Amino acid sequence: MSYVSVYENNTPKTKGFALAIGAHAVIIAAVMAMPGVSFPEKPFNVIRATNIPLAKPLKPTVEEQKPEIEVPSSNSLPTPPKPVESLPPAPDFSRNFGENDNVIFGGGAGSGIEIEIEPLPAVEITPDPVIVEARLNNRYARQFQPAYPSGQLRREEEGVVSVRVLVGTDGRAKQVELIDSPHPDFWEATRRHALKKWRFTPGTKDGKLFETWIMLKVRFEING
Repeated sequence: MSYVSVYENNTPKTKGFALAIGAHAVIIAAVMAMPGVSFPEKPFNVIRATNIPLAKPLKPTVEEQKPEIEVPSSNSLPTPPKPVESLPPAPDFSRNFGENDNVIFGGGAGSGIEIEIEPLPAVEITPDPVIVEARLNNRYARQFQPAYPSGQLRREEEGVVSVRVLVGTDGRAKQVELIDSPHPDFWEATRRHALKKWRFTPGTKDGKLFETWIMLKVRFEING
């Protein structure tokens, strides 16, 4: 089923538009012809306002107040001290000390207090002892070198032995201790020889003989 729109291709007509304008004009003319209706000849006066700026408020003036100075009255002033009329005599320190040099007398007038001072005991200062260490006796220098161990000599081994020796008051080796040795044969040869042949100048302490330890090194070398 199909419908046909009655508004299709329906354009406004100029005649209707003209009739509408004519009708409005007739109404306005009728209103103006009515008795008691009048229109003002001149338009109303228009009042124009202009902004007037307000005056700025003035800053208040602050008067500076001067500090009040209080003048003290004569009653509030302190009373000055009274002058001293006389002073006690000064103690006499010009006397000569005699037998009572260890007594202190209190100065001033009146009875003094005597304080006896006992002399301090003398302090004895013991000086450090003067020690002279033991040393090899140059008269026996040829006897110092031990015999070369035969086993080490065949192997052509060399070495240095370090020992500590306790030297007695008679200048002989009382004890020998090992510090270092490359082979036991070198050490044993050194120990036996030291106890038998080594001779020393013994050490002294404040001029008196005493036993002391010294360190020595024995070198085993093959010459030629």
